[in-house]
Amino acid sequence: MRLKTLLFNSGIFVQNVRAVGWIFIAYLLCLLFAVPLRILMAASSREDYQRMYEFTGETLFRFSSGFQMILMFTVPVLLGIFIFRYMQVKLSADYIHSLPLKREALYHQNVIFGLGVLVIPVFLTGFILFILSGFVNAPNVLNVGTIAAWVGTTIIVIVFVFMATVFVAMFTGISVFQGVLTYILLVFPAGVTVLFFMNVNYFLRGFPVDYYLDHQVDRWLPFVRVGELTHSPFSGSDFFGFLIIAIVFYLVALFVYQRRKVEMASQAVAFRALRPVFLYGVTVCAMLLGGMYFGQTQGTFGWRLFGYIVASLIGYVVAQMILEKTWRVLGKWKGYGVFIVAMAILALLIKFDVTGYENRVPVAENVERVYFSDSAHWLSPRRQLFEHEDFYNQQHFYEDRETIERIINLHEEVVSGDRFYDQNRRFYRQAVFYYELTNGRKLVRAFPVRVEFYNNPNEIMAQVMESQEYKYNHFPVLRLEDTDKVNHIRISSYRGGQREIIITDATEIKEFHQLLQEDIKAMNHDEFNDGKSWAWIEYSLISDGRRNYLNADWKKSYKKIEAWLEARDLARQARFTAEDIAFAIIGKREVEEGIVDMRVVEVDEDFKEREGTIRIEEVEQLTVLLDQSTRSDEGEYIIAYYYNDELTRPHFESISADRAPEFILEQLN
Repeated sequence: MRLKTLLFNSGIFVQNVRAVGWIFIAYLLCLLFAVPLRILMAASSREDYQRMYEFTGETLFRFSSGFQMILMFTVPVLLGIFIFRYMQVKLSADYIHSLPLKREALYHQNVIFGLGVLVIPVFLTGFILFILSGFVNAPNVLNVGTIAAWVGTTIIVIVFVFMATVFVAMFTGISVFQGVLTYILLVFPAGVTVLFFMNVNYFLRGFPVDYYLDHQVDRWLPFVRVGELTHSPFSGSDFFGFLIIAIVFYLVALFVYQRRKVEMASQAVAFRALRPVFLYGVTVCAMLLGGMYFGQTQGTFGWRLFGYIVASLIGYVVAQMILEKTWRVLGKWKGYGVFIVAMAILALLIKFDVTGYENRVPVAENVERVYFSDSAHWLSPRRQLFEHEDFYNQQHFYEDRETIERIINLHEEVVSGDRFYDQNRRFYRQAVFYYELTNGRKLVRAFPVRVEFYNNPNEIMAQVMESQEYKYNHFPVLRLEDTDKVNHIRISSYRGGQREIIITDATEIKEFHQLLQEDIKAMNHDEFNDGKSWAWIEYSLISDGRRNYLNADWKKSYKKIEAWLEARDLARQARFTAEDIAFAIIGKREVEEGIVDMRVVEVDEDFKEREGTIRIEEVEQLTVLLDQSTRSDEGEYIIAYYYNDELTRPHFESISADRAPEFILEQLN
């Protein structure tokens, strides 16, 4: 009897029913509308409902998925605010805590009542779904397994969100602030991590921000993980993680509640010792947000400094206003001055790299293998992979000892090279180095490098690019060994028009594929980025009932496949030749003028009427132009090809001065 007295008080129960009973009813009705009613509506109005998106998966979260997600993250928060509303109002706080009822018992009764309000509607909905399975023929979604998974997942999420709201309630004395802080808490781990990484990237050269952000930072956001339930059910670790965090919230909230002072009602922060934490926490987050915003949009140190100062000042003032509940805080600058000095010292420590982070390069003997690419994307564990076709999965790893040494040399050159680059992403790319060391540790660095690092490589980079490992990593067709899965190969001209062939014969597919691989393996580094291609090549593959594609270029240097196509009278069908061109107009490219700009023709001025251009009609000269021109927009001369069957819309390419034939140089210089 004593245990019952401690855990249950009828007066508190009746008060809770009056205060939040409506949430129980509203939540139950919303769940019934979101899932069972949605199933009945679809099944009764469409004969082919079993082929609908919701019915093809093995999850009930596809039904009204957005609405279900809203319910998971609003109902528990509202419930937590209303149940513990008495703590935030002075009169009710004084009254409730004056009753002969221990705080521990009061806390347990409120939490248990709240959990009942949330969990019972889910069980009732699950029971109705089970009954519904006997009337609706939807075995994929209406079976014991999927219904139990839906019930269990929904319960663990709403319990987690509810306990987060209860946890926050113990630290604040304002109900509105409780709701705001709850949502901030749910995004805080991922949000503050992103802010920190993005700002460290501005000060610490070589910091691989994309690598860290790609490694499941977004999975720390409950919103994101719950949003994935339509195609990715909770794993055992997901259930365990949400449950453990909910239990921690429960225990910490109980501990704090037993020590919270009643008079803290209506105060933004319920513990004086936490007021500085709130004040400087808001200031730091605002500072990092301002620095990141101006760093990403403007890209210069001056604008970042402006963002740090202005945003931190705003954050500090707003936090002071919240704590003091008045706007008259303009005289309290001492704390902000201390903050500025502390942040300046921290920034200098990072900038001057007291740990030697920027210059740390591993010794080749200690490297087991190395990842080297212009992106950290392929290091992400969440990248899109095909389950069976390994030739899709670009790894960019190198294990050859000679290649590893060359990549390390490239790393050393980048470290000792230029430190500043134009923030316009058109002019720089990344060099990402990821080392797996023999002692099991990892070393990751990412540097901005000029586009010439790849487009006009030095001797070491050229040797890396010409290695078979590099080509194997960059050309998926080299990783395709079995052509039995290839349904057909399509070759289509880059120059538009009806120039296309499709190879369907299995023997010819195998021959073409082998020759294409040989041409790729024979490429030198100059041919990687020269932009000189006749057409694009598309492999259509069918595996396990799915159709997938591999793409490659028919580069002008690929002589073996060109000879193979010409021997079968197919080359002319897949690309344009000089005989298909009526004439070409050539002019010098003006500063900052590219092919994209040239495609926008003025209404009253066609490109062929442009001053300072020449007209080429001879077949021999057109053949030379076609062989040397590229799809790149960086050549000094712009070429507009006018085809016999399309004289109004030219195809634009360019040619560099060092590749331009004499008849261009003589007439345009």
